[in-house]
Amino acid sequence: MISGLVERLNEVLSIENASVDRITSRISQTPIQELNRRLKQHLEETNLQKSRLQRIITELGGKPTYAKADLSRLAPPATTIMKKRSIATAESKKEDNVRDNFIPEEDELVQIKQDRIIEFNELEGYQSLIQTMQKMDMPQQHEITLLLEQSVQEEESMAYWYKIHEPLVIDKLWPKMIHASIRRGQKFLLNHVSSKIPLIIIYADLVGSTTMSMTLSIDKLVDVIRVFAHEISHVIDSYGGYVLKYAGDAVISFFPGRVNNEDNFLASDASVECGKSMINVIRETNGIFNKKFGYPELFAKIGIDSGENAIVQYGFEQLSPIDILGYSMNTAAKITSLTGANKVSIGENVYKSLDPNTQSQFREILLSDNKWKYINYGTDKPYKVYTLMDG
Repeated sequence: MISGLVERLNEVLSIENASVDRITSRISQTPIQELNRRLKQHLEETNLQKSRLQRIITELGGKPTYAKADLSRLAPPATTIMKKRSIATAESKKEDNVRDNFIPEEDELVQIKQDRIIEFNELEGYQSLIQTMQKMDMPQQHEITLLLEQSVQEEESMAYWYKIHEPLVIDKLWPKMIHASIRRGQKFLLNHVSSKIPLIIIYADLVGSTTMSMTLSIDKLVDVIRVFAHEISHVIDSYGGYVLKYAGDAVISFFPGRVNNEDNFLASDASVECGKSMINVIRETNGIFNKKFGYPELFAKIGIDSGENAIVQYGFEQLSPIDILGYSMNTAAKITSLTGANKVSIGENVYKSLDPNTQSQFREILLSDNKWKYINYGTDKPYKVYTLMDG
């Protein structure tokens, strides 16, 4: 039993060893002064936690490890996005005039998300160690438990800091992030004003937002909308799509594509994978947002369609807002309204241009005439809709 305990203590110690490096790096990089000050304090606490663990392991006859854990395992939602973004960034550097995709505020918020997830995992690790100690019968039990409880108090303090201050941090980062996401989409569309181009449209809708608006405090409601919009926007960026606009509880985005083109399955498959990732990221977000902070569980529904769309600029100045008008904009919105929670549905144009393996993951939705009045203008038959099957 002692050897098993020493092994678990060394696992936690390896996390603290890696945390020292991460916190040191975060202190040198974060532009947020409040976070910088708190991280400096937490760096001191983390070094104390290392010393306590080393002392406990030595007293139990073990050898403290100098290994450093892979912290990316503790924060998979954030690292998934970071990996995609780092790949996209590396690819963009190969091309001229492409590096307008990512801004420091977005990277900082992803890092904060990782910080928070790692912090809660460390806290749970110490709490688990204390539970183990309470079941053991050894002379050092009381002393070791007291040492571990000191570390728990420090981790709880840092976790509480994130809970209280993260909304304030987001307030500072949010305006620039929203502006940058919209700017990317507007910059693409600016080159196609007053023309028709083929696009794949994605609607990402937050389920139950009307009920939330009536039951949540305004602060919590704003947090929910911001978290949803931020997570969805990051997924869109990572797949090479563009945010068109934020409309209440929905994020509307697009992918450049072609209709009835043999190569279109590349863009269509990317849009479908993007939709799947949106659902997965919202599910992952619930692990912290819902379970740790007590917010309502979030669900998304995704509608996708493709077709020719008119690019319209409302004004004559270069910075005048640009929007998309087209049949696929309307059908994508309607498809979303027919879609269930945590589901992805697509229009017939998208379905036909998918790779056959991807097509097999969908089933047709049987729609009654009173629910669906859209027509496939190539066949004059009702426009078909397909939804992603479970599993």
